[in-house]
Amino acid sequence: MSDSNRLIDLLASTEKFFLRKGIESPRRNAEAIFAHALGVPRIELYVQHDRPVNDFELIALRELIRRRANREPLQYLLGKLDFAGVEIVPRPGLLIPRPETEELVVELSKHVPSGARILDIGAGTGCISVALAKSCVDCQVVAADIDPDAVESTSLNARRNEVAEHIASITADLFDDNFPAKCGAPFDVVVSNPPYIREAEWKSLQTEVKDFERKHALVSGSEGDECYVRIAQLLPGLLKSRGILALEFGHDQAGRIRRLFTSILTRFDIYHDMQGVERYLIGNY
Repeated sequence: MSDSNRLIDLLASTEKFFLRKGIESPRRNAEAIFAHALGVPRIELYVQHDRPVNDFELIALRELIRRRANREPLQYLLGKLDFAGVEIVPRPGLLIPRPETEELVVELSKHVPSGARILDIGAGTGCISVALAKSCVDCQVVAADIDPDAVESTSLNARRNEVAEHIASITADLFDDNFPAKCGAPFDVVVSNPPYIREAEWKSLQTEVKDFERKHALVSGSEGDECYVRIAQLLPGLLKSRGILALEFGHDQAGRIRRLFTSILTRFDIYHDMQGVERYLIGNY
């Protein structure tokens, strides 16, 4: 860090430090850490740019900067994140909610009927379940995950956002024969952001992903499509007639998804993410 204790100097030196360490978006990361440690909105970092940072604040900042330089995800350091109108507390090991998933939820919420029963397969932190329970009138969500930490995380985030009465968080394995019955099928809506990374891609993932998110939350076989194939197999027992299926998939998987669901769904649309990449399917059974 800078020899100066002026806020703007410390911010600039942290940005340079992160750049040397190979941290993506070093300025954004530095701003987020400083705003969190100092308990102020980001804009205040510039309003108060000339003020000194005291010794107590420096201790907190140095620890956060050290952890981020070691590639610990920024979301873990901040302790919470905004997601489609709700506040989610991430948990180490579970998939950190991505902006692309937020886009899927925002679009899906436009299609969900009042009073719908929704199944979220592979709920993780519960971000999808909680956001839908918050935005969709009188809906009831079953959040299913094989990981007990995910089940607990979903319950905690549901309570944090005051939608616990609308969410049942359960331990269930998509590949078990009794998965539909255990979840309480059939549903009006089935949504999933399942693992879709190919096994061969695992070692090339960012350190923030590979070293901090569990492999089973990311990887789905040699082709990255095992979960989609399983969902397609189970769909007749999971969805009501004309029910809605919503899926997120990998940046190069749209063709495979089209082929897999063309003969199963009566209709569907493929949506692009903010980067213009085909990323989501929403359709009717």
